[in-house]
Amino acid sequence: MINAVTGQLVCVNAQSVTVLCYGIEYELQISSQTATKLSNLQGSDRNNVRILAWLQHREDGMTLFGFCDEDERRLFLELIKVNGIGAKQAMKILSGVRVSDPMSALDKSDVNFLSKIPGLGAKTSQKIILALRDTLVFTQQSSLPQAVASGSSRKYEDVVNALVEMGYDKRHVLDCIAKLLEENSEQLKGKSQSYVEELIFRKALVSLS
Repeated sequence: MINAVTGQLVCVNAQSVTVLCYGIEYELQISSQTATKLSNLQGSDRNNVRILAWLQHREDGMTLFGFCDEDERRLFLELIKVNGIGAKQAMKILSGVRVSDPMSALDKSDVNFLSKIPGLGAKTSQKIILALRDTLVFTQQSSLPQAVASGSSRKYEDVVNALVEMGYDKRHVLDCIAKLLEENSEQLKGKSQSYVEELIFRKALVSLS
């Protein structure tokens, strides 16, 4: 799997970017949002760019998609799980909104907002809301401590999953755990992972009920 491409920025247009990496030029399909950010780079910043990637391998060829950060890539990966949305359409959707915008729309089940995004209609917007409303929780939108908020950390995943399986909303669970970790930080210092998980789980049940 290609996780990222790092190298010199060769050229950028509205839908793609070319990066020179150890003598090989890689072309990645990108959103217009990412294209704008890359185009604004100046001087030495253009000589060492890192673009997160996802490789689509099909019978008729391979396409490399690029993303400015982990939240954009995660939204892309969640979108292509929705029935009827392919990689190109997902990239078109990313071009029409800031990554943070769908989060608010999903919270409010705002079909009207989503349906105005290029590449979406009312029916597809409804599919997205049904599929992703309890799935997407972005680090930039959250007040969670790093251990919970970071996409690379799964420290409290078992506790989160257990509470979600009991019927609690995932966002409320994450916010609750974050608050409990802050409120009980002194008590939890030096404690084992199992002790922390058990305590947080019990307190979360009380808080969420």
